[in-house]
Amino acid sequence: MECIDFTNLSKACPKDDYPLPHIDTLVDIAAGSEMLSMLDCFSCYHQIFMKKSNEEKTSFTTPFDTYCYVRMTEGLRSAGSTLNRTVKAVLRTQLDRNISAYIDDVVMRSKKRKDHIQELRETFANLRQHGLKLIPDKCGFGVRHGKLLGCMITERGIEANPKKIEAIRRMKPPTMKRGGSKS
Repeated sequence: MECIDFTNLSKACPKDDYPLPHIDTLVDIAAGSEMLSMLDCFSCYHQIFMKKSNEEKTSFTTPFDTYCYVRMTEGLRSAGSTLNRTVKAVLRTQLDRNISAYIDDVVMRSKKRKDHIQELRETFANLRQHGLKLIPDKCGFGVRHGKLLGCMITERGIEANPKKIEAIRRMKPPTMKRGGSKS
């Protein structure tokens, strides 16, 4: 399989200054919630249609024919910003209330456990209305802790990820004392 290089296309495209959220802010907001659901959107880039006028700019050839993308693809200069803008538009009624999103990673948080199911229904309705799909295997629903952008989030706050520190726990103490000079 061959990779399509969009370097020249990206150079010709205007920079999209749509800001990505600060990861530390998203993690801090999620910490302290009684219930979380971690959502990962399925091939999110490919769920967004390209503007008709831009499709031919993504053309590529194969031994069989010339094709172009009708949906956004990774590797385009503004793909991350466009995806983040889309996810925020889809979930706009919940943002800053019970949703945090970073590109295609979404955490739905509930301050009270009893509200979580209703808030999940609202999230699913918003996703369904706009045709965004999730990867079930990468989602965690109704959990008290979970991983968000590499950080472990719990109702107590941010904690060390046990998988990341396991290698340190298993390390054996040094057995040789290293001196200042060799003889």
